[in-house]
Amino acid sequence: MEGEGPSTSRPEPPGRPPPTSADHLRLLVDSLVNYGIITTDPDGRVLSWNAGAERCTGHRADEVGGRHVSLVYPEDEVRSGRPDQQLAVAVAEGHVASEGWRVRKDGRAFWASEVITALRGPDGRLRGFGVVLGDLTDRRRAEQLLQENEERLRLYVDSVTDYAMFILDPEGRVASWNPGAERLKGYRADEIIGRHFSTFYPEEDIRSGKPRRELEVAAARGRVEDEGWRIRKDGSRFWANVVISALRTPTGELRGFGKVTRDLTERKRAEDALKGALQRERETAARLRELDQMKNEFVAIVAHDLRSPLAVISGFTDLLLEGELEPDQQREALRAIGRSVPSLVALVDDVLEVARIESGEMHYERAQCNVREIVEGAVQDNRPAGRPGDIVVSVEDDLPMAFADPRRVWQVVSNLLSNAIKFSPPEAVIDVQVRSEPGAILVSVVDRGDGIAPEHLPKLFERFSRLPRPAGEMNRGSGLGLYISRSLVEAQGGRIWAESVVGEGSTFSFTIPNSEE
Repeated sequence: MEGEGPSTSRPEPPGRPPPTSADHLRLLVDSLVNYGIITTDPDGRVLSWNAGAERCTGHRADEVGGRHVSLVYPEDEVRSGRPDQQLAVAVAEGHVASEGWRVRKDGRAFWASEVITALRGPDGRLRGFGVVLGDLTDRRRAEQLLQENEERLRLYVDSVTDYAMFILDPEGRVASWNPGAERLKGYRADEIIGRHFSTFYPEEDIRSGKPRRELEVAAARGRVEDEGWRIRKDGSRFWANVVISALRTPTGELRGFGKVTRDLTERKRAEDALKGALQRERETAARLRELDQMKNEFVAIVAHDLRSPLAVISGFTDLLLEGELEPDQQREALRAIGRSVPSLVALVDDVLEVARIESGEMHYERAQCNVREIVEGAVQDNRPAGRPGDIVVSVEDDLPMAFADPRRVWQVVSNLLSNAIKFSPPEAVIDVQVRSEPGAILVSVVDRGDGIAPEHLPKLFERFSRLPRPAGEMNRGSGLGLYISRSLVEAQGGRIWAESVVGEGSTFSFTIPNSEE
């Protein structure tokens, strides 16, 4: 036609007919060397055999023409009639697909995929069969190797009874369970699979979100390791070492977590026992150092505080024995000896009291007692003769009874009064106040002495604690009275403390439980 361009079709060589669709199909079939494509007649005898079939089976096309397609089946399947069964299924259903062992010409087996299709004409009559074979031997070997590895891994995991080894899904639910997990945690597989792994954690860990955090860390870093308490089915605890590893596909998709748990309870107990032994050893060593310090302090006290009264007693005793003193001098010597004895007795009593406290041999006989009577008795017993200053006692009305050891309460009041008298001017008034507090009775002794600097208050109730005195002035007291008082008060459920203003005086207070508690 006018205006048309040149034709792009290539003219066929003269004398050769143009190719048909059948020719194209034959060329396609012959080029498929990775698949065996076979056609048979209705009885299953080979009509065509492509290059792929030759490659799969080793049989050439000129060797198999007219032979039954069962030539590629193992002998036992031929004897069982399987090839004819496959053809019959293809006739009935149009096609049949299967995988199985097939046999090459040299007798070697290969794993094949096979699709047999019934070929029918336009009239529906069976014209034969089309068979497509694929050699899947390499894939089969890889699958078998994978199965063998999985089986070996399963046998290994199942044989491990000292470790709990199991899989979690990405949300943390148990997906597998080995015998070691059952032995360690007490759950059977059918009881635990599908439940969240936080089941094994103590309630305090669940509340703090620890299971969730461990999965987040494992997902982010690849693994997480932890030691801590875990819970068995029966509620008992065990100390566990836990390793959680993220399980990902080659493309990085998170498929779940692998979890390995070891029971380290015995190791934990051994470590705790060792720590306990070391702690006890340290405490014993500290106690020995404390006792050694106490011994040194006691020796220093004895050397210092006993020297003066012993010197007085010794000196006047020698003079009395020599008989050189006049009667008036003898009486004065005896009075001096008499004044020195109480300080020695008080020191010995204090040291013995401390020894009983330190050894735990101090006994208390707690009962209902009248604090007013105890305080008034202590004031009467400690009021020094000839002292111009007074001791004033004020007691709250309707004071409840105390629940304490009366003798020990008297002892504390006496210690505080003795200190107040010792450190107050002779003419100063000392106040003793008694009142109730919620659940307790409060006793306070107020003096008018020099007062105590704030930096010295925290150490007042320590053993052998004595306030620094001005140069040339001797320390008064053993430094044990307030320590003893604190021990007696605290042992009965009370507390003791001091408040002071330098230049104005000090207030020493203690509480003891009342009988209404």
